[in-house]
Amino acid sequence: MTVGLGCDLGGGGSGDATVTGTVVNATGDPVVGAKVRIRFTDGTGDRVEEKDTTDSEGQFSKNIDVDEPTEVTIEVAEQGASDERTQEVSPDVGASNLRFRLEIGGEENREPGRPTDIVLQDQSASSIRVQESGGTSIARLTFQVVDSTGKAIQADQAVDVDFRFGQRPEGASLTPSTVETNGQGQATVNVSSGKEAGVIQVVAQTERPDGTAFQSKPVGLSVHGGLPNKCHFSLAPERTNFPGFENPGVTTPVQVFVGDKYGNPVVPGTSVSFSTNAGLIGGSVQTDDQGQGSVTLTSANPLPLGGVATVQASTVGTDDVNTIVDPDNCPDPAETGNENTIVETIPVVFSGRPEVKVNPMKIEPRPKDLPKTYELTVQDVQNENPLAPGTSIQVAAEGTNVKAVGSTEVTLGDTALKDENGNGYGKEDIQNSEDLTLFTFRVVKDVEGKDNPETPKVRAVTITVDGPNGSVETVLTQSSPKTKSSLQSLTPTQGATVHRTASGGVVVRAPQE
Repeated sequence: MTVGLGCDLGGGGSGDATVTGTVVNATGDPVVGAKVRIRFTDGTGDRVEEKDTTDSEGQFSKNIDVDEPTEVTIEVAEQGASDERTQEVSPDVGASNLRFRLEIGGEENREPGRPTDIVLQDQSASSIRVQESGGTSIARLTFQVVDSTGKAIQADQAVDVDFRFGQRPEGASLTPSTVETNGQGQATVNVSSGKEAGVIQVVAQTERPDGTAFQSKPVGLSVHGGLPNKCHFSLAPERTNFPGFENPGVTTPVQVFVGDKYGNPVVPGTSVSFSTNAGLIGGSVQTDDQGQGSVTLTSANPLPLGGVATVQASTVGTDDVNTIVDPDNCPDPAETGNENTIVETIPVVFSGRPEVKVNPMKIEPRPKDLPKTYELTVQDVQNENPLAPGTSIQVAAEGTNVKAVGSTEVTLGDTALKDENGNGYGKEDIQNSEDLTLFTFRVVKDVEGKDNPETPKVRAVTITVDGPNGSVETVLTQSSPKTKSSLQSLTPTQGATVHRTASGGVVVRAPQE
């Protein structure tokens, strides 16, 4: 440990300098309660003396008022021993490396057979489980007090060893709290978990014959959760809708979250198995220390009916798997399946290539026909389901003093499903289908162009759909006066197919790759 002389960045005036340090004894252990004196002459020529004492770690810290480089004398003393340093300080200097050492508590404590250190000798387990989880919830730690040569102290030098937590989750305990060393210098403590997962640190401490305290390094233990509980079992795909209906080999992760009845992560390595009625999915995964795991869903045969597939995950708990801490925040045990089998099912939409429906399918270039309203439907070809999240829809009007307003710049979110009838998932369970597929836009006079004397005229309207499912572009133009065919007013992406609807609209389907 060092003494630092420098700016007081934590407070004080502009002329403050902070003096900090640590005082150790002959064996390098901190000296508690050592007297510290800092002497210097201030800017007015007066002699100034500041006093402090070291804390339980042998440390001290003192602010002194200096406005310019000043020579200070720092003296520490305890039990008739002292050490002194002289150092120049100023408000803007960095820390210096000084060390204070008092020749006390050395010779007696360095004699062979006298206690000088405490070390961990044995640990029954590096991790335990929370209470009532079905696993071991107690670990035994054995410490040994040794002399300066590293040998265990004998019975005639026995000392009391106190045990304390450096940190712990709620409910953890130590038994007993104090133990006298045996003939091999040993002291053993039992560490019991509570009902929460987390990290435990245990410290053993005792005193040398001169009363100087010393302690062991912290010993760590992990407290893991119990076995799976239905109310803390969750399954979630990275995206509910992914473009897997036409293209085999498209993937999306599916993640599982598993907790015990206290809401703590389950024991690492808990196995969860998976199955699906469409495509392929990883067969199983073992949870990590956060109670999580992930497998990959891959598009392949068989394809799901209506485009909506299901993924199921299952694991096994104990007979009290449905016991819960808060009954008001979880289904009744009778509604959660078998006593010790936990199952969760989620839907996943396999969406296909995009199609665009627009009605009417041609533009009206004359000013008297403005504003003109268009109905736009964007969905997949195979099942008329929403497209995957991230799909962008853009509408632009070209011409003189005209513009498109309404749903002209849209980015799709994910598809939401809910099993309303409890009979499994299907496309009828999509909750936000209209929000993701039905849009309206208008072509209007551009009032911002009112200073332009030209008469408003529409030359074309371009509808562009681009995203994970593919791309398609549709351009509406004025119909040919010769053919009078409305289909002549539309120019789709090359390779796309075009179909007329009974209502006078048109369907443009993206080309098959």
